[in-house]
Amino acid sequence: MRGRLFSTSKALPERDLFELADLLALQVYQRLGSRAYSLNRRDITELTEPYTRDLVADDRRAVAWLVWDLLQEGAEIELEAA
Repeated sequence: MRGRLFSTSKALPERDLFELADLLALQVYQRLGSRAYSLNRRDITELTEPYTRDLVADDRRAVAWLVWDLLQEGAEIELEAA
């Protein structure tokens, strides 16, 4: 069991942040295809805001960075496969 049950912090556990970022990265890619690779972090923040607005500010920033990073990794994988 995680310590989160008794935490007074409203921050998400790290595992939940990663799962949310994975799902949002998939949504962005499904919507935009390879164009998603050219998005900057500010673009990612705007696209994910409706899904993260109830998170604490640090978590919103973390999710945006994680989504951006996942998309950059996807771009690298596609370039290597080409």
